[in-house]
Amino acid sequence: MARTVTASTTLLLISVLVVATTAADAAAHAAPAATVGGRRDIKDVAANKEVQSLGRFAVAEHNRRLRRSGGVATSSDPVAVLLSFRAVAAAQEQVVSGVAYYLKVIARDDRGDRPFDAVVVVKAWLKSRELVSFTPSPK
Repeated sequence: MARTVTASTTLLLISVLVVATTAADAAAHAAPAATVGGRRDIKDVAANKEVQSLGRFAVAEHNRRLRRSGGVATSSDPVAVLLSFRAVAAAQEQVVSGVAYYLKVIARDDRGDRPFDAVVVVKAWLKSRELVSFTPSPK
């Protein structure tokens, strides 16, 4: 009888080991989840209403700050001209204390459409959005 218990216990341990190994292998091949500190590309930004809304917000906030400062550029927003939003061409997100969105915004000024890099931090639990930076893009 002692031999039966040992064989059953051994079989149980082998079964648990196989299940654990299979689960670990599946987790290793799964799509990467958003991790704190890691940036992730956002796909199909042209159809993503949230991303387009954040781009529109970034341009509107840039214009508001520019009007408030009397047309003077700042270090976090060195663009000293009013812009009109066209589209977000590319975006990444990064989980921080909230979610930081790195946007490639296309906006129009008196010289035509130009790309800008904007960083917007969203804290959904506070219902807040903050434009952290807005700079001309090197393309």
